[in-house]
Amino acid sequence: VKFVAYGVVMPVLVCVGVLGDLLNLVVLTRPNMTGVAYVYMRGYAAASLFALLCAIPFTHRVLAHEQGRWASYLVAAFHAHVVLYFGNSCIGIGVVMLLALTVERFISVCYPAQARNLCGGRRAYVTVCVIPVTTFVLNSPYLFLAHVVTCRSSETGALLHLKQQNTWLVEAWWFQGYKWMLEVVFKLLPALVLVFLNIRIIRTYKAVCEKRRKMTNKVSGEQRRQYAEESRLMFLLGGTSTLFFVCMTPMILLSVTIHHAWATSLAFEVFRATANVLEVTNFAVTFYIYCVFSKDFRETFLRTLRSAKENSVGASFLGSVSGLKEAIRPP
Repeated sequence: VKFVAYGVVMPVLVCVGVLGDLLNLVVLTRPNMTGVAYVYMRGYAAASLFALLCAIPFTHRVLAHEQGRWASYLVAAFHAHVVLYFGNSCIGIGVVMLLALTVERFISVCYPAQARNLCGGRRAYVTVCVIPVTTFVLNSPYLFLAHVVTCRSSETGALLHLKQQNTWLVEAWWFQGYKWMLEVVFKLLPALVLVFLNIRIIRTYKAVCEKRRKMTNKVSGEQRRQYAEESRLMFLLGGTSTLFFVCMTPMILLSVTIHHAWATSLAFEVFRATANVLEVTNFAVTFYIYCVFSKDFRETFLRTLRSAKENSVGASFLGSVSGLKEAIRPP
């Protein structure tokens, strides 16, 4: 189970996701992608990228260092203090970015009169900066979740560095409540809010479209294209939110039902591996969802590819011409 989940499926998802998130950032930083929604989408893409990168040391530890032993003290300290803290923080940042994007769309669709004041570009940039800082601060206790113990191997005599949990922290009543608070704030509550807001957005958007059809006998080509893009953006938001709900629900259940007595159960191991794989999937396929549902995103991506190809061909041609001139230059 571990080999299939963490040695086969998850590395493929990480590779696909890292490529997709890099392409996301390239496309979303093009000059024409200037809307407020794209600010949150850039923040979500960056958080997804770092969350996927954190999955690499996590899978390596599960497969090769399950007992938490390393020959290097720095590697052991990295796993003891950084991996879980940074990974959980990036996942939380991505969740809140998606929530902020949904709230922005909700205000724009359901309360268009207030959208200009509540959803300005400056406010979006401030929000995107505040979210990571707040999330890293809220997850800071995970920096002290474990410590490194150095000992000598009885077989080889080599120094080994072991990761050991700080029981004074893990077993503290306030830390148990703190973990529940994080699960509610970064997983359960966002999932419920996303479902509610998306239902409101879809209902309001359908009502607006019906009102437009009744009030407008003749729709111009530009208006038709605008309506179509708005519709695709609704599908994009709905698809991303549905993916989040489906992929994060098993992790929520895992967090609230985990028990030490079940750790050796095969069924529990399969469920835990599935939950981890689905959580990675949530951050790995956003680029492909954007390509399917957003015409602006898809066209910008294709233009970027053509531009990169033309520049590459042009640079190669100029280099060849320059080399030819040098070769035929008389002595």
